[in-house]
Amino acid sequence: MNILFLTHRYPHPPNRGDRIRSFHFLQAMARVGEVTLATLYEEEPTPESQAVLAKLCREVIAQPWRKYRKWWHAGWSLAGGKTMTEGLFYDRALRNRLTRLAKERSFDVIVVFCSSMFQYVDIFTKNQKKPRVIVDLVDVDSQKWFDYAKVARFPASLLFRTEGIRLRRLETKLEASAEAVLVVTPEEGNLYQAFHPTEKLMPIRNGVDTDYFNPDTPEMRAVAEIPHRCVFVGAMDYRANVDGALWFLKEVWPGVRKAFPAAEFDIVGRNPSPALTRAAAETPGVNVVGGVPDVRPYMKRAATAVVPLRIARGIQNKVLEGLAMRCAVIASREAVEGIEAVSGRDLWICDDPGEWVGQIAHLFRNEPSRRESGDLGRELVKNRYAWSACLMPLEKLLTKN
Repeated sequence: MNILFLTHRYPHPPNRGDRIRSFHFLQAMARVGEVTLATLYEEEPTPESQAVLAKLCREVIAQPWRKYRKWWHAGWSLAGGKTMTEGLFYDRALRNRLTRLAKERSFDVIVVFCSSMFQYVDIFTKNQKKPRVIVDLVDVDSQKWFDYAKVARFPASLLFRTEGIRLRRLETKLEASAEAVLVVTPEEGNLYQAFHPTEKLMPIRNGVDTDYFNPDTPEMRAVAEIPHRCVFVGAMDYRANVDGALWFLKEVWPGVRKAFPAAEFDIVGRNPSPALTRAAAETPGVNVVGGVPDVRPYMKRAATAVVPLRIARGIQNKVLEGLAMRCAVIASREAVEGIEAVSGRDLWICDDPGEWVGQIAHLFRNEPSRRESGDLGRELVKNRYAWSACLMPLEKLLTKN
């Protein structure tokens, strides 16, 4: 079986939400067929990353994603009545390479990762032998833009709402060309069905590598918990993460520091935004760590992992990873959507600032409660969120006659 995988970001290293999912999808595809990967990258892939993908793929077609050109394309796309998202991930050189590929090789299946890459599918569906098309929306991105519009000021709110309307039109349109439309949770599926009912929808949830995210590995055994320490892990140039971190710094952290003057808060993730860096510099006890090669030590040394997202779509890998590391996880209701965890047992769900402060204080003071929750959380992800089990439906779909 010949499979073409179209993804908007180079899927290695798997160190952020979309890369984690796309990398594990790639591994699943490689188990059932020969994969050609077509992708974009912001930073030159390391030799290690290239070697990993070379083992999984027959061919890797990778084009640089130019920082300034992509925003010009986004604006041009918006002005032309399309989405900014399509413009951001349009690359003429990639399209030309795929056009040449279509003349040389046919594919049985095309797997499209995110709606932004659907714009390249027509290159291959013009052929007499049309491949099967599977589109992984991951999240219903249009709703994310509507959520952004609710909390943004004018004119940004108008721009975000326009993007949401146009993305929803695209999400509706692509279903006609797809054999299956994948989403990360049943909740995302229900959202899609509400505006475009279809029998093609299939939830395939995210998993976690419980062998890697394991506090008992040899390299993690020497890492000790530091009392009265919180951690938040995520890409810190992503709007939803920045919004959640800023809200936590303003609404929750002052109360924590009042009760525990020596408390520390580590914010771990690549490319922290200027707004977050400024806010952290003005807030006692906050450490903007930035990008690190391994987030696990920061998780293990923290008394609690916090996920204070106000805007969230799909399954949050940072929640699964925290649970796998046997962390006591405190999260917003939005951040745990799609995760079958029980608040007060596997983790804690908090809504308002007072609840957040109270729950952090409780866990800081109560080591047995932290330990019990950590054990139960790890057991949950081992039993229900191992990647092998999560991706079984995808492998069945790919090999379907």
